[in-house]
Amino acid sequence: MREILEDICCSEVRVVVGEGSLSKLSKIKDNNAAVIYSRKISIADKINKYLPNAYFIPINDGESTKELSSVISLVEKLFEKNFDRGDYIIGVGGGTVTDVAGFLASIYLRGLNLINVPTTFLGMVDAAIGGKNGVNFNNIKNLIGTFYQPSMIISDLEFLETLPIEELKKGLAEVIKYGLTLDKELYDYLSLNKEKILNKDKQALEDIIFRSTLDKLSIVKEDERETKGIRIVLNFGHTIGHAIEAGSSFNVPHGYAISVGMVCEAKMAEELGYAEEGVVEDVLWLLQIYGLPYDISQIDAPVDLKLALNAINMDKKHRKDVILIPFPTRIGSWKKVEVPLDTVKGFAEQCLKK
Repeated sequence: MREILEDICCSEVRVVVGEGSLSKLSKIKDNNAAVIYSRKISIADKINKYLPNAYFIPINDGESTKELSSVISLVEKLFEKNFDRGDYIIGVGGGTVTDVAGFLASIYLRGLNLINVPTTFLGMVDAAIGGKNGVNFNNIKNLIGTFYQPSMIISDLEFLETLPIEELKKGLAEVIKYGLTLDKELYDYLSLNKEKILNKDKQALEDIIFRSTLDKLSIVKEDERETKGIRIVLNFGHTIGHAIEAGSSFNVPHGYAISVGMVCEAKMAEELGYAEEGVVEDVLWLLQIYGLPYDISQIDAPVDLKLALNAINMDKKHRKDVILIPFPTRIGSWKKVEVPLDTVKGFAEQCLKK
């Protein structure tokens, strides 16, 4: 078990990674806590072991839950239970659950204590980290949201024991993103430890979760609210990736969309002269050895081009007639570039043709 303690803006964030880390919940056993959790998982017994008086609220896991109506329903439940500002919201589940729990914690009474307990690999390496919380609106992902840091993130490897390999792969796309843009040592580790990682070797998983957490927190600490142009690096692959998600009405898993998005954006970087020759090959190679999609033809769900291009128009990085995109320049390095909107949409059209 390993811990990270980081001061982000005005908040202290503690991350615990490893087997048995769920036991850290006992630190708040005397506090009132609402556990927002996915209906897909049996969690009550595990949580009750450490929080015998917890109030459990099950929600559906998936993008359909990330709606304002779902959040209002949760607000009503907290109101009925007389929650106050000293109480805790604990989000237990995948990225959509921790998103909703974080958004709820940030708006109720202007802020309750928040703990994230990601149960998916994607949640552990990305979604539960960083303090971004949001809900979807008009088919635009996370259009309404807040920045609100959890006081603790608990990544207990026990949750990954029964995780299907396909779910692991969906999270690996984000880990690969860190390696490509921020952390050559992580890229090399992924290159050398494929068998261990895909066989869910506990030490290997702990290593990459811990390293990914360090990488993401190092960026969030410098630019929590995306005002300095640093946090944008975490969006590599996401301009095209989010367009793929929107074009499929969110039927394409996030990790797969980002995987294809990274290839498209790496090609854009190389063709526009911002990336060293060979970067696209490096991206493709690592995605291929982990069995991740690298071409839209490998995506099963149909992707509507009109919806996808509309998502690019609505991208939060869109400024007048340009989009800010973080390009990998070589493995472990990146550069923020203003790319004309029409150029981005042109590359998107090429990438989204099956």
